[in-house]
Amino acid sequence: MSSSARWVICTVCAVLGVIALIYAVIYLAVPIHSLPGFVPGKVSVNGHYHKRAALAGVIGIVLLAIAIFVGLGARGSAETGTGSSPGPAQAGEGEGGAAGGAVGS
Repeated sequence: MSSSARWVICTVCAVLGVIALIYAVIYLAVPIHSLPGFVPGKVSVNGHYHKRAALAGVIGIVLLAIAIFVGLGARGSAETGTGSSPGPAQAGEGEGGAAGGAVGS
């Protein structure tokens, strides 16, 4: 998978994870009868949606963990230059060994 595709997946997972955590906080902080229109589950009873808040929190944490895992993988592949042509330091290593090595014995 290319580095740019990994960054896209990382960004999407991070945004969805943050949104899920926001929903978890809304479910815990706002009573059921006062939920905003964009949050599903509005009924005319008192209380909070604890199960929905827990589920949204778990989903948010899992999505953020996936984003971190994929992001670190994308960063690592970008630093090592996977899929790119060798640079000057890499091209000269095969000919005479390490740069600055011993000159004759």
